[in-house]
Amino acid sequence: MEIESNSQQSLHLPEEIIGEILPRLPVKSLLRFRCVSKSWGSLIGSERFIKKHHQNSMKNPSFTQQRFNVEANLFEWPEQCSLLSVLSGPINTIPFSPLAYPTNTTLWPRLVYPRITLSMGYDIVGSCNGLLCIVSIDNVFHLWNPSTRISKKLPEISIVYYLDDFDNFGFGWVESSDEYKVFVNVVEYNSSVGEIYSTRTKSWKTIELCPYFLPFSKGGLFGGGKLYWMYEDDQVIIFLDLKSEVFGRIEIPFDQEMYGEIDQEKDDIDLGVLGGFVCLLCFNYQIRCYQVWVMKESWEKVVTLSHLLELLQPPLVKGLNGEILVNCGSIVVVYDCRDNVFRNLKYCSCCEDTGFSSHEDCVDSTSHDVYVESLVSPEDL
Repeated sequence: MEIESNSQQSLHLPEEIIGEILPRLPVKSLLRFRCVSKSWGSLIGSERFIKKHHQNSMKNPSFTQQRFNVEANLFEWPEQCSLLSVLSGPINTIPFSPLAYPTNTTLWPRLVYPRITLSMGYDIVGSCNGLLCIVSIDNVFHLWNPSTRISKKLPEISIVYYLDDFDNFGFGWVESSDEYKVFVNVVEYNSSVGEIYSTRTKSWKTIELCPYFLPFSKGGLFGGGKLYWMYEDDQVIIFLDLKSEVFGRIEIPFDQEMYGEIDQEKDDIDLGVLGGFVCLLCFNYQIRCYQVWVMKESWEKVVTLSHLLELLQPPLVKGLNGEILVNCGSIVVVYDCRDNVFRNLKYCSCCEDTGFSSHEDCVDSTSHDVYVESLVSPEDL
């Protein structure tokens, strides 16, 4: 590459240097740089470059390539912003922008009326490696990269079903085989059927459900090649290993360190995924605080929340400086563990204040997700 300076001198950058600089740039810039030359277009579109760019984005400690996605109102298109801006603040002035519409029209059959179509029935199944898996109103799944605006319609499931028959689903990635999988638990009459789609085989197949797999109120949470659900009746974690497509269970420990009182009923417990690991949000009755425990080799406590926040759910992200992003019902809170202070993120149109009291009567249905921008194309899967 040659760059002309004001002194008419030219600077030549070796290809290996270019190959180190470009993978560190944001997706938006790379999409423009594809037009610089044929060699750049070929490089940026190569599978090796896409993987290297994604690895750099995931390892970036400043979260510059990660986005915070929110559906603040079912009658509006989902909005997003930079995760770095959420963690660094000031949080009440963060600019949100709508997720970019896909360039093709296969994502929703009535895309010309997106607000009507979305409000009438769709769901974000999950996100992984910059891809969002979405099930539309016509019961068809799509893979969508909002950064590149490319989407792909998946084959329809052969079983006859209705959207209400989905008791839950999940979306994840198998690293060893580099394939993405979508899981659906379809209820037919009084029986359940497990269906799983693989981007490698490009087809659906039926898998055996575990005996203790029952309908859940939440979709499967993806982390470390597995989908996780909380089975509250038996206080166990149910997981589906996407590589082997076999179910398993993790017993939740009941010890004094985690709960403070071992004879206390364990009602205040919730499941999440933090940093790719399954985590638990537990209320310790002895110190009257919430604690977050992550399952690695064993259960490890990662943070204590000294504030008692209503509708608290497991954290979405833990920053390098001790701040965490956590969902509290219709709002999202950035909690600084060092200073024991919090800031709440206002994005509901019905919420005029920045205090918690103004959100108590908020009826907007909200969901939140954090995803990393990538060049992964659904059309290439």
